[in-house]
Amino acid sequence: MEQNKKNILIAGVLIVGAGALFLLYNNSFLKNGASEEEKEFNESGRAKAILDETDLWKFYEDKDTGLLIKYPGDVNFQGSQEGGPYTLSVESQKVDSLEGTMGFNRETAEENLEYLNRGEYGKNVDWPLSESKKVVKIGSVNAQEFMVLSRFEICDVVFQRKLYFFYNNYQIVVTLAGPKQDIISNSPEYFETNKENCGDEKIWNFDKQKDFFESLENGAGSEAAITWFNLFDRIKGTIEFSEEQAFNLNLLQGKWVSLDDADSKIEFSGAKKLDYYQDEKMSEGSFLIQDNKYLVVSDGGNEFEYIITELSDENLTLIYTPRGNTLRYKKVGGE
Repeated sequence: MEQNKKNILIAGVLIVGAGALFLLYNNSFLKNGASEEEKEFNESGRAKAILDETDLWKFYEDKDTGLLIKYPGDVNFQGSQEGGPYTLSVESQKVDSLEGTMGFNRETAEENLEYLNRGEYGKNVDWPLSESKKVVKIGSVNAQEFMVLSRFEICDVVFQRKLYFFYNNYQIVVTLAGPKQDIISNSPEYFETNKENCGDEKIWNFDKQKDFFESLENGAGSEAAITWFNLFDRIKGTIEFSEEQAFNLNLLQGKWVSLDDADSKIEFSGAKKLDYYQDEKMSEGSFLIQDNKYLVVSDGGNEFEYIITELSDENLTLIYTPRGNTLRYKKVGGE
């Protein structure tokens, strides 16, 4: 028994150590042990230190609205069915063309736009649980946030957290659905049966829906339910807008140092972009700007796309679109 405890302890130390190495993801590790592809990526201007789990998440941009959002790789996005227990959807539609049901129509949208501009919740859309309704800030706009636990009929059970808001004359709805059977089986105190209408299927004890929501807000409940609840908040925290700005693109010219790794620098010289690590040039390619916000770099037959989200005399922020990395730089002075 004592030997087994030692073995378990050693295994735990090894796992923690491996996790720390993965999160550090530093240059010396990659040079010694990573693939050529990962070495090239790390030594380019596209890499950054992994400071948070969301640095490894996938990235999506809604081209119509400019909404940017990140999500874990095992989330089923827009019905992709990648195998994870959660489903995320982002729906955007011009307010002028709305003809939906459950309040998702033009008249309700125009009224709610005015309410939200005043910081008020406004009219209900969908089937929100009353206790979950609140106004939250998403970037510069206000949004309805709410939870949907059932719709239409007594047997219906769903687990959805939603954001509903407006940007650039678009209605945007972000929904994260949780794993229905896992949550029901691990939270039996909130459910019952109604054999006459639903057979043996577990359905809501409707008097307990408020308790279910409030327990999650207080950090209590089953692991499946809490994980879904908290994941929504983490995904919500990644939302940004790539606003169309009249950048002074001449400000790109010169050298920039990464705020995540002082050994990493990039330089824009004429139509060339150069990447340095520890003052050694790692790559050189030509670049162009598309739609005043996309930086497209051609290097050795490959193209790399970034979104410019900030450009000033001192600061440059890029998002590398294939991986979703946010890259922050400061202008190098006196060069």
